[in-house]
Amino acid sequence: NLASGSCGLTDGSSPGNWRLPNINELHGLIDPTQAYPALPSGHPFTYVQYSFYWSSTTYESIPNRASHVYLGSGVVLHVYKGFDYYMWPVRSGN
Repeated sequence: NLASGSCGLTDGSSPGNWRLPNINELHGLIDPTQAYPALPSGHPFTYVQYSFYWSSTTYESIPNRASHVYLGSGVVLHVYKGFDYYMWPVRSGN
């Protein structure tokens, strides 16, 4: 849905601009000194859920699992790809 634009893009972007971040990009948002959410103080994000967010990184030793980050604490886990969790799409900046 991100690639096709069927998510209802309203920010002036084009289909294909948005993607799921890899685990390094997603975990790079984390501030380990913070919790609930584990983001830097003064971060610009709204509606952050204290839940799990998918990355695009497949867990190498078990291919039906992918890495995700728990935004409550910043911990990285590897779970079955069939579970429903949040996504935090990203795109390249200018």
